[in-house]
Amino acid sequence: MTYTEFLATVREQGGYADNAEAARVSEAVLSTFGDRLQPAVADHLADQLPLRIGRFVTRVGNTGRTWGVHEFVHQVARAAADDEDTAHRHAEVVLTTLADTVSGGELNKLLSQLPVGYAALLGHPELT
Repeated sequence: MTYTEFLATVREQGGYADNAEAARVSEAVLSTFGDRLQPAVADHLADQLPLRIGRFVTRVGNTGRTWGVHEFVHQVARAAADDEDTAHRHAEVVLTTLADTVSGGELNKLLSQLPVGYAALLGHPELT
């Protein structure tokens, strides 16, 4: 998937007005997600993403925070300057698109590094 295809998918799935809005939302979610991941996990994930999308995940310094889903959504809300309900929707749209972009093996590794609640955000509620 290319950067343009990623944004088009986010735009369509989220009902965003244009690619600029899809890019803003994607950056807020993926930068926050990257901050949540351990550096090595973020690097492996970024390797399977379009370069411009992968940079969102890795450019934050990757501190490997231990946020649960609620705190993660709160941090996305701050990054996107939106309320938490809207941020939750942003996270679902962007992270489901991300999950559809990477290989099944990478997705499994990613899910094994996160608390169970993240599976729903990544489009796999049956794993929660």
